[in-house]
Amino acid sequence: MNLGIIGAGATGLTAGWDAVRAGHQVTILEAAAELGGLAASLEVGGVPLERYYHHIFRSDKAMIALIEELGLGDALRFHKPTTGIYRDGKLIDFTSPVDMLRFPEFSPVDAVRFAGSSAVLKAVRSGERYNDLTALAWLRRWAGKKATAAIWEPLLRGKFGDRAEQVSMAWLWARIHCRTFELGYVDGGFERVYAALRDRIEERGGKVEFGKAVRTIRQDGDAAPAVVDCADGSRYEFDQLIVTTPQPAFAKAAGLPANDTVWKNQYLGATCFVLELDRSIIPYYWLNINEPDFPFLAVVEHTRMIDPAVYGGRHVLYVGNYVEREDWRFTTEPAELLKAFVPYLKRINPAFEESWIQNWHFSKAGFAQPVVTPEYRSLIPGHDTPMSRVTLVTMAQIYPQDRGQSYSVALARKVTASLGLR
Repeated sequence: MNLGIIGAGATGLTAGWDAVRAGHQVTILEAAAELGGLAASLEVGGVPLERYYHHIFRSDKAMIALIEELGLGDALRFHKPTTGIYRDGKLIDFTSPVDMLRFPEFSPVDAVRFAGSSAVLKAVRSGERYNDLTALAWLRRWAGKKATAAIWEPLLRGKFGDRAEQVSMAWLWARIHCRTFELGYVDGGFERVYAALRDRIEERGGKVEFGKAVRTIRQDGDAAPAVVDCADGSRYEFDQLIVTTPQPAFAKAAGLPANDTVWKNQYLGATCFVLELDRSIIPYYWLNINEPDFPFLAVVEHTRMIDPAVYGGRHVLYVGNYVEREDWRFTTEPAELLKAFVPYLKRINPAFEESWIQNWHFSKAGFAQPVVTPEYRSLIPGHDTPMSRVTLVTMAQIYPQDRGQSYSVALARKVTASLGLR
């Protein structure tokens, strides 16, 4: 089979690897100039580093299996990084269950309710029971109003803004139930995994082509091939096409009508700075910002998990956000945006000076975070599309999760199996 795949992220590369091993002819078309999709990398100190913070959990079995399959198992290491919360002008340890119970704003009753509700979510094996509930309503009832106001509501509002009250409890269940305290990272970055997939595909005669922004996708009748026209004027015909882009991008390229389900789910954009610092700024790997006036959601000091020596002695700090694409934090010129963020970094660490920043990088993506509401599940598109030779495989289909390398790998393998490509 002559198989086309749109997107060289975790889903597209895994699907291509499965198909080429089964003897199919594979061409992967990627709009960007780099591999990995939302896990794409830049370089710090000559070493690949993800543009947006990435790690995996002990529970991410599909990704772990793929890493081992590619001969990179020895490069995958699990760490026990620290977590904190910035609230009321203070850094508060929030790494262990004991830290959580000692949260300054909790009374003994608050602590018990917070711990008990979290334990329930860990124990419940299926999030289906939460499909029709909103997270904040459930949390106020079971975790308590104090814990919800101090911990959960700032996080949900920081991430989803005005849509926080609409977020599904099934989504929050998935975030708590499936995560582990240990985090995994590949020596040299996840770029090694995606480069290995590309190399394996090309060794077996497949192709990965960059700069191939898709303009249109069409099929003239069930017996006709799927035709892809790219913005650079190139055209491709495939016996089967797998599309791994976000729903709106596919809907636009396929010319689907406005009432088609594939348009319905909503996405936030993502912005992320990678700051190369000459010293550490926070005592944690991950710091949640539970202050409503801050213009960013979290700061992640990657080199609290990975030795700064790996990056030439630079301390790597991510400053990340999920925002509407019309939001000023998405549309502002990056240098100006960084200057707007500096005073808030100084609030986190009063000793911080802009001179600590030796270099910086900025990335943004328009469709990075689905807004998972109770209605979201009914709007998830199927893999089948109006074109018989075109299959949609997108992050909206991993409900109640919303994204993640391991879920993307597992989804790709499910679809290649269903299409007889493995």
